[in-house]
Amino acid sequence: MEKKLLLLSILCALILAFLMGAIYKYLMNQDYLKEKSNFEAQVEKIIEAEFFDQDINQLEQSKSGDNQYNKYYMFYSKTENKNTINELEAQTRAASQQMKGFRSMILSYVDEEKVNDKIVHRNLITKKYIWDKKAKSFNYSGKVIELSEILLYNNRNDPRLKDIINDEADFLAIKRIMQEQVLKIHASSKSTLDNEEISYVLASDFLTNDSKITISPHTLEFIFDKEIFGIKKMNISFEKILPFINPKIVSDKDVSKKELDTQKKYVALTFDDGPNDTSTIKLLGKLKKENIKATFFVLGQMVDRNPEVAKQIVREGHEIGSHSYTHPDLTQLNSSEIREEVLKTDKAVFHATGVLPKNFRPPYGAINGAVAQIIGLPIIQWNVDSEDWKVVNKELIVNNVVQTVEHGSIILIHDIHETSVNSIPEMVNQLRKNGYEFVTVSELLSYSQKPLNQYFGINDNRKFE
Repeated sequence: MEKKLLLLSILCALILAFLMGAIYKYLMNQDYLKEKSNFEAQVEKIIEAEFFDQDINQLEQSKSGDNQYNKYYMFYSKTENKNTINELEAQTRAASQQMKGFRSMILSYVDEEKVNDKIVHRNLITKKYIWDKKAKSFNYSGKVIELSEILLYNNRNDPRLKDIINDEADFLAIKRIMQEQVLKIHASSKSTLDNEEISYVLASDFLTNDSKITISPHTLEFIFDKEIFGIKKMNISFEKILPFINPKIVSDKDVSKKELDTQKKYVALTFDDGPNDTSTIKLLGKLKKENIKATFFVLGQMVDRNPEVAKQIVREGHEIGSHSYTHPDLTQLNSSEIREEVLKTDKAVFHATGVLPKNFRPPYGAINGAVAQIIGLPIIQWNVDSEDWKVVNKELIVNNVVQTVEHGSIILIHDIHETSVNSIPEMVNQLRKNGYEFVTVSELLSYSQKPLNQYFGINDNRKFE
């Protein structure tokens, strides 16, 4: 009898434990369902608050997460491009991973912000919220904002190069940059480029004012009007083209401008008529010893004779510009003759150095608007003439420079004269004593020089009419 009572007691205890467990499980499930309901209700409340002025049914929505209390929600236009969706998803997943240790929600969407009268920023917004179990609500925990795309306010659907530049000078400057990039890309797949290929690039209208563009946060993509050497489009960083586009297109925080220290004095040493295999090489040695970068305006025929010297000029960090092929007075030539002088020099320089001249110095300084139009490069003149070709005396050369120099001067010297080269150490010494630092022409002009303009110094820019 006692044994039966014991068994009955054990059975009752087991039944009671089972019932208690079931009741506890039921109550816990009810708490879970209630909290889940509160959680989801708060999610909906946040979403409604974010999109109160939009028809949410017009947006695509996706949601997922790492667990039942770590959800992320993404909203974007049904016509959104795939790249933007992928970027938004990657940003959302990264935020979700950061929050996976919390009961949380992540809300991501694409937002547009009118920055100024020129551009609209399309931003990827990801907001983070942590669930407060006690208060049964979310606490805002910050957001991530990434700039995905820049649109033109007045032509957002079909932007063109002409929409972001001011005039033909801007276009010609950008075109020169693109010509060099195309040549470099094509040259990378071959041992050498022949003259016909270089001529084809320089004469081609693969890029025009009407070329399509795409503006990204840090680069500008050009879609060529026609394919060239298999290249259909190209990305260029804003740093390279900043002076030639509307400054409102780019935020100052996204681009570092190449500007000189306003508290210092600068001059640019420029050397004409080389290179040769004697005095130019000697000059390069002196400049290297003095740690100076200069600008060489070379003759195409001299580059063809001394390609290794031209290559050394560029390799050692100096700037190379065009001074024509044979040193004629360009104002006395016809259009085709001028083009030939420029083109042959471009070919010679690119063959020797792998770069195109970005600046042009006309022989004798002889230039007019018609010639400048044909050349299509910034015209670099000078405001300090060493007169080295005339005086042929080291002390007089130095005095001519030191007595007329000022901040921002462009100094004219000829590296083909032994006396001129020998004057450099003393000239540099005296200029440094007077507080001057040495830069290339492009550095002096903050890389902002444009075609159809001529430059005599840092503050002397004259536009051709």
